[in-house]
Amino acid sequence: MNSTIEISKNETVYPCRLVFMQFTDNCMFCTTAKGDSYTQYVNLADRMGYIYCDSCKEIAEQTIQNWKENIAFGKANYLRDRDIKIKRTSGLIESGWELHNPFTHINEEGIETIQCYHKTLDMGRWCKLEEILALNPPLTN
Repeated sequence: MNSTIEISKNETVYPCRLVFMQFTDNCMFCTTAKGDSYTQYVNLADRMGYIYCDSCKEIAEQTIQNWKENIAFGKANYLRDRDIKIKRTSGLIESGWELHNPFTHINEEGIETIQCYHKTLDMGRWCKLEEILALNPPLTN
């Protein structure tokens, strides 16, 4: 019998780094995993994702879906897959950017940042999350 960890709808299971890990008898969702373990990346560049056993495949899929739809990109989640504006260091507001990494980071000054990317310019940069939100309000119907 597989002892599954009870996860409520209000609880978030965050991805972990999928490096130097055990590929058998390992699961983020139960305490008695036996046999092969499987991984699902949510960000390959950072090697972040979930590891689960065969018995927990369904809960892992639900958790991954919830993470992608509700947690990834933090407060800027509504901006994923959108062309966004950013404020350049010069102060110029520039369009043609997109969110590049689903993880936000807190810099040394305590400011939350998110990685943005401009395909045409092949350029990436970390932008202040609050600036991104101010420049790119939610779309209204």
